[in-house]
Parts: sequence; structure tokens; C-alpha cells
Amino acid sequence: MPVSQKAVHNGALTWYTVKVLKHQDDQLEKHLQLDPYKVFYQRPYELLHTYSEIFTNGIYHFRASRENPLIIDCGSNIGIGLLNYKAQYPQARIIGFEPDKGNFALLQKNIKHNKLEGVTLHQAAVWTSNGTISFASEASEASHIAEDGSGGQIVTAIRLADILAAEDKIDFLKIDIEGAEWPVIQDCAPYLGKVDNLFLEYHGKTTETSKLTGIMQILEKAGYSVYVQNAADNLARPFLQKTTGTIYDVQLNLYCFKA
Repeated sequence: MPVSQKAVHNGALTWYTVKVLKHQDDQLEKHLQLDPYKVFYQRPYELLHTYSEIFTNGIYHFRASRENPLIIDCGSNIGIGLLNYKAQYPQARIIGFEPDKGNFALLQKNIKHNKLEGVTLHQAAVWTSNGTISFASEASEASHIAEDGSGGQIVTAIRLADILAAEDKIDFLKIDIEGAEWPVIQDCAPYLGKVDNLFLEYHGKTTETSKLTGIMQILEKAGYSVYVQNAADNLARPFLQKTTGTIYDVQLNLYCFKA
């Protein structure tokens, strides 16, 4: 059941909406009117987090040099980012990738119900080759590619570098692919000159500094200025804890732009 027609005030979720979301279950599909969009979702805590990041804080806001920018969104989840792109640029052409079956169903529903045009969706993971790949489906933001084959599903894989190579100019590229960004960004390096703005979420262990260093070197070589923002404060006492004991210790938002 929808919460309220006044779920948003001054660009932020109202206190009542936040309260309701915090007490909803995470099993059943629900919908909420977040003007101008109607949003279908399953996990309320993820909607609360992503809406606050994307709409309220505007982490994907960028200046395009044309009215119909090309946006490539890797890791589209249920489509909150795509709704925000269309709010910024109604004429944008968007290509979205989401391998998780449950997320993709909600993504399709959010795009179709809100009658968004110029959007192409792929139920696939972006990778360094075309074919299939093992995927650990959590039906949430935590779903990720399992390079060691330990994932419970086999999903379609599309080489992102081929997508970039086929375009003359990409106004905005978002890569949030839960740990697969290191091999993918290496493969895409020759084509980053076409990308004006890049948002990359880095996931890694405290022992994997070489990956982060490698990514930063690729970004510098491509001509980007980079702003680094902590995406998750996972270790309250890093000198004592040293690791979270989970697949990622570090999550960083890398905002990459050219002067």
C-alpha cells in the first residue's frame, strides 16, 4: 500500500515516509509516489538509501554539453538512477545494465510505468568479454559477479568496452558493479577518452591497495580530475579491526570529470 502522496518535501523524503519505510517488510513488492515518479520496490531500506543519495544529495548530477546526453548506467538496480537522469535530462538516451533477475523486473516496471522513452535495458552483467559469467544473486544492491564461479546463477555478460567503442561520445558513465570494476575499467581504458563524466564506485579489501592505485593511474592517464568520497564507513577502528571479515572493507565513490 502506498504511503502518502506527499512523500517528498524540498527534494527529501518526509519524516513520515522515512518512518514508514523503516518499518516495512523486505519481502513483498510495494510502490510509492515520489513525484513525479511512481516507484516500485521490494527492500525499503535500499530505497531509502538510494533515493537519499541520488535525488536528495544528487550524486549523479552533472552538466551535459547537449540536451540529449548519452548515459550508460552499469549496475542499474531497480532504476532510481535512471529516473534521476530523466529528471535532469528528459531527452537523454540511456543504456542500462542489471544482471539480477529480481532487480531487473522492478527496473523494467519503473521505466515502463513512468513512460520513460529513450531507455534501453539489458538483463546482463558488464564484463571484459561477451558470453556468460557466474553471478551471486542477493536480489539486492549486494548482488555481484563471482569470478571464482561460486555464484548460484549463470548470467549473460556483455563487454562494456565494446559498448564504449561503438559510441562517439558518452556524456555520463556510471559503474557500480560490486567489485568487478577493476578488470572492467582496465579493459575499458582505451575508450575513456570518449567519456566526459565517470562515476565509479570502488569496492576492495584493505590488502588490495594495488587495485585502487591501478584504477587511479588509469583515470589520471585518461585526463580525469578525481574527487574521492567515502561511500561506506565500514571500519570504526581501522587500526584495531583492519578488516570487516566480509568481501569488501573499502567502498569509495570516485567522481571523475574533465576540465
